[in-house]
Amino acid sequence: MKNLKKQLLSLVCLLGLFSTINAQYTEVINSKGLTKNLKKDYGLVDDNAKTNQSEKIQKAIDEVSEAGGGQIILPKGTYKFGGVYFKSNVHLLVEANTVIKPHWPKGEKAVVFIMDVEPLKGKNKSNANDRDFIENVSIRGIEGSYIIDYSDRIPMKGEGCRGILTKMVKNFLIADLDVKDNFTTYCGITLTPTRSKTKDVGNWEVSRSTNGTIKNCRIFNGSPGYGLVQLHGAQNVYFENLYANGGVTLRLETGAVGEHTGVFNITAKNIVNENGRCAVMLGPHSAQNGVVKIDGVKSIGSTFAVQIGMGGVKKKELQRNPDAKPGSFAKGTSIKNIHAIFGMKAQVKKHALLAVPEAYYADLKLWNDNKFFDGPSIAPVVNELNGEYSVVIENVTSEGFKYYGGKKIVSKKDFRKGKWPVEFQKWKKSQESKNWRVNKGPVVKE
Repeated sequence: MKNLKKQLLSLVCLLGLFSTINAQYTEVINSKGLTKNLKKDYGLVDDNAKTNQSEKIQKAIDEVSEAGGGQIILPKGTYKFGGVYFKSNVHLLVEANTVIKPHWPKGEKAVVFIMDVEPLKGKNKSNANDRDFIENVSIRGIEGSYIIDYSDRIPMKGEGCRGILTKMVKNFLIADLDVKDNFTTYCGITLTPTRSKTKDVGNWEVSRSTNGTIKNCRIFNGSPGYGLVQLHGAQNVYFENLYANGGVTLRLETGAVGEHTGVFNITAKNIVNENGRCAVMLGPHSAQNGVVKIDGVKSIGSTFAVQIGMGGVKKKELQRNPDAKPGSFAKGTSIKNIHAIFGMKAQVKKHALLAVPEAYYADLKLWNDNKFFDGPSIAPVVNELNGEYSVVIENVTSEGFKYYGGKKIVSKKDFRKGKWPVEFQKWKKSQESKNWRVNKGPVVKE
């Protein structure tokens, strides 16, 4: 116990220093406060994730919150959890190298940890008060990273898993998480807004994930359609030291359908992607987003380091709001200090085929889902904007790119003319006698 208290005190000091520099999370953990151990106090068993023990950790969270808050220690081991709701003033401290397997029934969608108000019993989607929120919560590692592992799951249509989902929460920290994926649906961490149909939430204290820090997190074998972190609704959130092998590392694609989708005052530093789609993606859909500032982006063998997309309105959003307009990011949004290294194991979307130099066509390998290729990096930055909104891009460097005349920032004007479906059939016909398949992603019939 003495060693544990020393570790907690050291952790608090470090995080307190960190929060005064950049972070939006304010450290509130009390190293001398109430501390519970899931094994000693709640009978948690290291059973190699054979049984779902969510009730035990949920009971601990409920009781610690009711007592005014404190720390819950998750000892090193391998456990199965799912649908666990955080409560205010609870901090989950996970010993390094602990493995958490999701409770994820076949054919369903799952979330391991949820930072949101728990729905009332008997109600699936609504709470007693739309304005309810939780606050002052965290999940972090003790002396290293912990793991949420669903790498043994074979991707199937209609299924999906998230490690952590945040919604109606204020002052939160997510740190030291490694997600082991297998190209499944959904990002490892997702930040969302309230689903309330109330239009005016301007006087609400919280209407989306607010005042948070997400740092020192990674995902491995991320799906190219998803990745490590996706933001649909967030305000005053800081990201640092994020890494994704596959997918998108920091996905600012605000595509959720709803009145309150949008992100505001987002800052980030040191965002890295390897053999994926890109490190940073901006895609506003129909959300009128605030300012985003990112410093330090790196891609290693990914399609792009940064991808900036135009706004657009989904059919579902147009049905909900016939007056919906294409979205944007606010003036002052910037991404600087970008470095891209060329590679041949990028996740290239089929729609981008006209951007792939034909010299690399023989190297393309089509995924099972018929949507993505293993293929070459294309450019450091792709900027698809045409005056819809603007993003300041500064200091772009690269290694190993041979095409586009050494341009660091490309657009659709630089790509070949034509329609990608026609080009895809042309490519496919040219590869018929070759091995052009790779066993990745869910199997989808053509």
